[in-house]
Amino acid sequence: MPGHRGSVTIDDVARHVGVAKGTVSRVLNNYTDISEATRKRILKAVQDLGYQPSATARNLKRGRQDTLGIVIPVGHGSGADPFLAEFIDGIARALDELGLDLLVTTAHSREHMIETIQRLIARRKVDGFILTRTEVEDPRIAFLSEQGFPFVTHGRSSFPDTHAWFDIDNEKAFADGVRHIYSLGHSRIGFLGGSLELNFAQQRRNGYRAGLEALGVAHDPALETLQDLDEKGGFAGAKALLAKLETPPTALLCVTDALAIGAIQFCRKYGLEVGKDVTVIGYDGLPFGEYLDPPLTTFSQSALDAGSRVARMLVDVLDGKDPTSLKALAEATLIRRASDGAPQRTPEALADVLRHRLNQQP
Repeated sequence: MPGHRGSVTIDDVARHVGVAKGTVSRVLNNYTDISEATRKRILKAVQDLGYQPSATARNLKRGRQDTLGIVIPVGHGSGADPFLAEFIDGIARALDELGLDLLVTTAHSREHMIETIQRLIARRKVDGFILTRTEVEDPRIAFLSEQGFPFVTHGRSSFPDTHAWFDIDNEKAFADGVRHIYSLGHSRIGFLGGSLELNFAQQRRNGYRAGLEALGVAHDPALETLQDLDEKGGFAGAKALLAKLETPPTALLCVTDALAIGAIQFCRKYGLEVGKDVTVIGYDGLPFGEYLDPPLTTFSQSALDAGSRVARMLVDVLDGKDPTSLKALAEATLIRRASDGAPQRTPEALADVLRHRLNQQP
């Protein structure tokens, strides 16, 4: 008998039972043309000897690596993305439950993203891809669709009927956000957005505009600014809207929590009380928002849940389900904290205060 677990081969099992190697293989692969008595003897020998089929050999045979891939965009303007970190954690947790692995790598440009995906496919490193931060015209979706390689997206694109996706109703969330801010008494509502190449950024801007239209509030392009989706972008966006306009907004609706944090930092630097002088609302519902000063009002979407759902959706695609039938749209939930409230100053009074404080500081 072999010396230890892990060294047992299929030949050892066959010799132990006194059958052909092919018979053992057919039992292990659930063929039904083997007698029940022989099947039981073989399965008992497998257990007694501690035989474990080679994962590598098994995967080669069925053309699977039991590994999913995600390529994260990095570089200028990407910054640290706390939502993405939780999203990946959600993917990893779901795959761990399913006995699968996750390969995470990065790309520093759109071209490098496609090159990286091509390389991983050519080297048979992954069975499928999870795409996040989808673009309106996303080259990754076009490439993988052309290749016929499995993928799922977190977020939609301009052609959502062609693939599996999970998304949040961004337009509704931002229309609801405008309605909530207006109900507090604000009529000048600023929008801190991101690159409109990103589908979610475009949807959230559309929701902001739709919310204004539904309330009969005239849209003022001067109240919109597009920035990098990080704290620096939020600081720059708040400065552009609050410090450079004669009639600044008294409320800022931000497309990410990171932008909202930057906006709060600007307000604090110049002595504005967030929640009174200026309302700031974010989007992502990240846990640390509760511990900011003041705690951040935000639209919540669970990054962990989103990661888990797209991971399981991709496994369904790999198991043969029609990708075009796998679509899910969820809603974000407004979590009210202390960063929103009724305006304590008119836009003109807010502009006067800021001019005075900006003149006092470099």
